[in-house]
Amino acid sequence: MEQTKQDPVKIRFLLLGSLIYNIGISFIWPLTTIYMHQYLHQTLTVAAIVLLLYYGTTLLGNAIGGAIFDKITPFKTILLGAIITSFCALAMFLIPSWPFYPIFLVIYGIGDGVVTTAINSIATTMKTHASSFFFNLLYMTRNLGLVIGSLLVGIITFLGPQAWFASAFTFFVVFTGLLLLFFRKLDQANLVQAAPTPIQRNFSSKKNFWTIISLVICMFFCWLAYEQWDSNLSVHMLNHGISTAEYSFCWTLNSALITISQPILTYFDSYLSKKINARLYIGFTLFASSFLILIGANNYSNYLLAMFILTCGEALAFPAVSAYVHAHAPKNQAGRYQGLVLAGTSAGRALAALFGAILLNHMTMPVLLLILASLIIISLINFILFNSLKQKDA
Repeated sequence: MEQTKQDPVKIRFLLLGSLIYNIGISFIWPLTTIYMHQYLHQTLTVAAIVLLLYYGTTLLGNAIGGAIFDKITPFKTILLGAIITSFCALAMFLIPSWPFYPIFLVIYGIGDGVVTTAINSIATTMKTHASSFFFNLLYMTRNLGLVIGSLLVGIITFLGPQAWFASAFTFFVVFTGLLLLFFRKLDQANLVQAAPTPIQRNFSSKKNFWTIISLVICMFFCWLAYEQWDSNLSVHMLNHGISTAEYSFCWTLNSALITISQPILTYFDSYLSKKINARLYIGFTLFASSFLILIGANNYSNYLLAMFILTCGEALAFPAVSAYVHAHAPKNQAGRYQGLVLAGTSAGRALAALFGAILLNHMTMPVLLLILASLIIISLINFILFNSLKQKDA
């Protein structure tokens, strides 16, 4: 019995690993467009195509990572992803030129997809707390890592882009070393079934599958909308008199709220796990409503309010998605289903800028925002219907 109470990885090392890895990725994908346009002298269209390919291979990495996590070994899965990302970061440092950079970036996407899926899947093997407890904390370290990484990028920018790649490689090597030292017991997790979470139910697997798919579709549309803040909406704000500093503060607010909220949500995890349906419904509703606020935004305070409500919805819903999927997916396919969640996220991020740009060629920004909010609400209603039907048959 005592064995079942032991986590395959100590929680401090899991969270530290997530933090270090996410600091590392801050030196690569957020800077891709800047690097390709300013240093490799490629057009913004070419940069957008390369980013689309990167997100596509990340999606592929999510699928591969989930499959081999379940069927081969968890430890080798995450180690494989770490080796791929480390190799690509080193290659970018040694050969920072066209066309090698996009080739390495696309390969890096596979490794990144494998690592992120493996980290999420490891949370499903932990036994001292419900999986939602770990998903909340991992969501916090993921965002905290991106914040720290962004600050470090600003500090070393004067050294040039090769310093970015060298930094990414350094953090990935440290992450790999952490895996070799403290993650070796991961494979033993498959030998002992994890303790059930408070929200597990004995639903039919077919109904479970379609309910999970409807939830992943909801996440896809959320990220399709979310990424507009990085692309089309950011340009729209600057064109309407919002300064770059004011725009950046919106993201500072986002990061601060997530960092503060996740420990609080984790503290109440036992209660929230029992109310996970309400948590998802309220979170996605808040997320969608933030885009309705943006429709009539005519001053900076409206944008801040929209970001505040969006972040509240994100903090409630996004970590809960992974917990819900773990509770309702087949226990021998935890990696596959966590990969499915992340694949929905990757697909939404991949298509967001292109989707928004195409629609803005034919309509105004308020109409685009209304469409995005409507897509989230419709997909949420679809998930609610599937979830309700499944519970009636339980």
